[in-house]
Amino acid sequence: MLVLALSSLFGGGGSSTNSGNTSSDSVDIAPGIRGKKAQIPPLPPGLAALSEYVEFDAKDDVPVSIGLPLKENISDAGGVGFYTYFDSRWQRLADASVQNIAGKSVGQGEFTTVPKNLAVLRVLAQTYQLAGSLPSGGSLHPDAKVSIINPRDYVPAADGSLQGTATSVSTANVLLMPTVVGSSPDTAMIVNNILKDESLRAEHAKAIASLVKTASLDGIDLEYSSVDPDRGGDFSKFINALADQLHNDNKRLSLTLPPPTKGPQAYDWGDLGKKVDIIRVLPIADPVAYWQTMPGSLTQIAKDVDPGKVMLVINPYSIDGTGDASRPIGYLQAMALAAEAAVREPNVDDIKPGVTVKLVAKNLDQAEGASPLQWSDDAAAVSFALGGNDRRRLFIENTFSVSFKLQLVQAYRLGGVAVADASAQSDVANVWPAVNDLVRSATVSLVRPNGGVLAPSWQAPEGGDLGAGAGTSATWVAPPAGKYNIVLVVSDGERRFGRKLQIEVKKGAELAVTPLVTFAPETHTPTPSPQASETPTPSAGASNSPSATAAANLSLQVGKRADGDDPDQVFSDPETTSAGSTVTYRIVIDNDSDVPVTISSVVDDLYPGAICVDSHGQNVVGHVLAADDGDKDTTTENGPDGTACTFTETVNSTANDTVTVTIQDSAGHSASDRDSAEVIVS
Repeated sequence: MLVLALSSLFGGGGSSTNSGNTSSDSVDIAPGIRGKKAQIPPLPPGLAALSEYVEFDAKDDVPVSIGLPLKENISDAGGVGFYTYFDSRWQRLADASVQNIAGKSVGQGEFTTVPKNLAVLRVLAQTYQLAGSLPSGGSLHPDAKVSIINPRDYVPAADGSLQGTATSVSTANVLLMPTVVGSSPDTAMIVNNILKDESLRAEHAKAIASLVKTASLDGIDLEYSSVDPDRGGDFSKFINALADQLHNDNKRLSLTLPPPTKGPQAYDWGDLGKKVDIIRVLPIADPVAYWQTMPGSLTQIAKDVDPGKVMLVINPYSIDGTGDASRPIGYLQAMALAAEAAVREPNVDDIKPGVTVKLVAKNLDQAEGASPLQWSDDAAAVSFALGGNDRRRLFIENTFSVSFKLQLVQAYRLGGVAVADASAQSDVANVWPAVNDLVRSATVSLVRPNGGVLAPSWQAPEGGDLGAGAGTSATWVAPPAGKYNIVLVVSDGERRFGRKLQIEVKKGAELAVTPLVTFAPETHTPTPSPQASETPTPSAGASNSPSATAAANLSLQVGKRADGDDPDQVFSDPETTSAGSTVTYRIVIDNDSDVPVTISSVVDDLYPGAICVDSHGQNVVGHVLAADDGDKDTTTENGPDGTACTFTETVNSTANDTVTVTIQDSAGHSASDRDSAEVIVS
């Protein structure tokens, strides 16, 4: 590793040159590496420069240790780091240790390559607020240390009134400020109709102020994120009138708005910022576009609004992107796609004892047209791409990616963070440790996952020889005749997940995919994100069961598995757990009929009152499944003809219970299928 001491650049000697396209103050720092001082780009309000800004020109990519002299001696290295200016924004590269060398403070750090430019900056200390949104009726995640709770309980009505039911939440040491959601196509139309009518605006403001006062709320949040640009002036008038009414009662007003862009704007940020108490800025859905857009948007907002009033909204859902479309997807669902395995050779009928079977991670292997799990610098997130014509690219939101977003809160000296779904029922990674650290200590740890951790691995727990047990493909030598599970294990850098592929070693055997994911029992199903984008699709996972056929040739497949507190964290049958533990049951429902059907009942014989909720947190009874998409050979929730749901129960003794699912078509014909799962209490 090269050690670059930049004393020659700051008056300590060295050969000055004036050749090529470098300036007169450039110097040779080391063989093949030159450096020069340059004008530092504008800093956001939350960062202060401790050193000069240096630009480097290196012929080769080599690891280096850099010591950059500071302008003044310091004794406290809190919040100090190395930053580079790239893509019109400051990005933190590494922590800086501060050493005293010859009586002068020097920021020191190690880098895998010579950066294009570098400066030592300090994050200015401040306190932050933390808000959490809840779906109506939801409960707060146990790790969410919020100071503001925003249940999404209300929607505007056409006559200016409000509709909705209050969520029961504990308000000890927190502010309760429910959200009025006016961002869906239907409610956005109502909002715009209210805004253009002076009498409706007045009635709407009166209804909101009355609710806040009579319900003894601390304030209200308005998510009116789809206001027509032609109604921008009317929106400002409405907010001015509402703010006056609320402030007269010592209540607070919060707005949840999209970030400003180059297109027509409906929001006068300067005017709104003077009247309201909080402005929550929604994120750009696409992770790559996020980093291309959000720094510039926050720069504009910080000029027009007191940054202390601004909160950055963090969407904890992972993202499924196809072309220009991006939609939220559950964390477990995304990792289940990453862990999907398949047999490529030989034909399933030819899998016999001693035969070498070629296995592939079908959604990660480049030979399948996919790409493996890897860190994306453009998105500041772990991502992978599925094969096929649509080239879906998935981005995993976890503490790694969230930490990079929290850096924006520091850099622009914003007032805090608002988590878009803070419920305990969400299918999202637990981002609360990173968020809580920012609020508690005003620090953010920027870490990228090690590439080796992201590499998939294979397991054959029931027998057979894994000739190559790591990477996106493997070989398995089939053992004696029988059914065997092969487990593909993947990781996002935080947690490991496994998904089983069941293979039958028998002449004429059929291959059956059993997508069982190592979902931890404390992680649940997602609720809709409060962003103006599509809501998450059902989470992944499935199991095998026989199909059932009734009148009108209706057919479905149902699979049931369980996950308790055993160390393997795999949904399985049988499942081992301890007495008194919470067990999560996962049901997969796959319509194999030629017509759409409605789920008419889901009944468990041991827990008849259990309600099986889908990835939206809703009872699956009443959901419509599309006609079969051609997957009759497997039980899977993938595609519009399938879904998955879960319910949890406390288990005290060994039991084998059966769930029965009934579907019905539009003509009233019905069909049922069932599957069992045994839970062994040890």
